Amino acid sequence: MSTTSRSIRRARYADAAEIYRLARLFTPGLGLAAADFDENFQSLIKDPNWFICVAGSSYGLTGYAAAQDYGRGLRTTFTVGRMHDLFVEPAGRRTGIGKELVEEVFHWARRRPFPMILDWQATPESIAFYESFGMEADFIGDFPECPGFSLDLRPIQ
Repeated sequence: MSTTSRSIRRARYADAAEIYRLARLFTPGLGLAAADFDENFQSLIKDPNWFICVAGSSYGLTGYAAAQDYGRGLRTTFTVGRMHDLFVEPAGRRTGIGKELVEEVFHWARRRPFPMILDWQATPESIAFYESFGMEADFIGDFPECPGFSLDLRPIQ
């Protein structure tokens, strides 16, 4: 029986087409043309306030995550970030790929120059996945069916 090795790594320029394919699976009605997606992708992977990582295997990319650091506010010593995307192809789900991608985003958030509060929203299907990290869903907000989650990396005072 052969096994497929996989790796989690930072996205590269050459990943644009594969990430576009995954993004279209994630959002089937994605109205962004490939050229426009490529332009966005190329600018974001150069931006030090963005982090995009991919799950790769010998068969190509099977998932990706994208997060942004919005920076400090006028009156704060911490930054606020957002995990915009986490997507794993259906065939790769429940194999640990999503967990590895999320852990890589958390690792990136911990390495930022200032402590961060990283927020994101979950689909109803992914609530239990995020709760498996020991986090609690926040059902209060604009979209209670898609609760928020937070990783607060500020030092405890």
